[in-house]
Amino acid sequence: MSASAARPRGRLRLGVDGANLTRDRRGMGRFVRSVLRAALADDGLELELLSLRRADDAALEAELPGVRVRPASAAKTAGRYDAVWYPWNGVRFAAAAPSLVTVYDAFAFDEPARGWVARRREQEPIRRAAREATRISTISAWSRERIVARLEVARERIAVVPLAPDPFFFPGPADALPAELRGRRFALLVGAREPRKNARLALEACARAFRPGERLVVVGDLQAADAKAARRLGLAAGSIAAGDDTLRSLYRSAGVVLVPSLAEGFGLVGVEALACGAPVLAANTSALPEALAGLAPLLDPRDPEIWAREIRRVLDEPGYASALRAGGVARFAYADRGAPARATLALLREVAATVEAG
Repeated sequence: MSASAARPRGRLRLGVDGANLTRDRRGMGRFVRSVLRAALADDGLELELLSLRRADDAALEAELPGVRVRPASAAKTAGRYDAVWYPWNGVRFAAAAPSLVTVYDAFAFDEPARGWVARRREQEPIRRAAREATRISTISAWSRERIVARLEVARERIAVVPLAPDPFFFPGPADALPAELRGRRFALLVGAREPRKNARLALEACARAFRPGERLVVVGDLQAADAKAARRLGLAAGSIAAGDDTLRSLYRSAGVVLVPSLAEGFGLVGVEALACGAPVLAANTSALPEALAGLAPLLDPRDPEIWAREIRRVLDEPGYASALRAGGVARFAYADRGAPARATLALLREVAATVEAG
């Protein structure tokens, strides 16, 4: 029986690149899972995962019980799928069907890896998406413009689907907060190793702003030079590895969450923190104004003195901090958090329709 004959009449057959699904559980991984959940709940869709490595098959089957896992080579068969979605920043295998590729940002080109092999591994799947994808989606208007500039993709080929915080992030008790932080005042920085995250600004600002007993908590590792700078500054700072429950508790308990990045494709840390009721300070750069305007003060990411003053104000003025907390909670308590997933499925239906239109 042919693939087309086996399909229930009227259902759209969707193949999804599952390469990173079992390894990426934050950021992109959360977004991809929200789309897959929406697809499984849609009676008009028939979903299959496409695997690049046989070693991943069992984990993919466990991730989405009942969803068929096929080798990526199955996507080359004409008529098997109506559309293929590549959600991991590029195209890593060929498909006969029209395709949607989600490219979150152009940082592989703006901040390329130093080694030739690593640079090619990051960049080539994105270049291939620019050449072959029927449509590209990205997460902010700022990222769209960077993709247009870096890859010379026609703007009309790129759809913007802004992210929303996962429903996991909401106000509540900080029941997974590490014992050493209970009852302590701290600022929070999530992700600091990449230069564009601008951790040095946060270190210098906190060193100026903090009073005895206050500390900076960093989720993930600092670069060696930044860790050395923290010691030189005499800053009380500590890095931790945080699972989901701990990260949510950190957001809920932080005196202030800092997002001083020089460049962000969206600013998901900021919106997750706001959804948990944290006051957020963010840089006035890249996509952060799109994601956070009106919800967080937007500051010059090259001026630690301005950040120090604003950190002190949040920590010292309960009314100001409460207003920041309330604004984020109100925004995301009533936000349609399923909208990005539905918008992505709508794009996939549009992509599939290009065959009929053609």
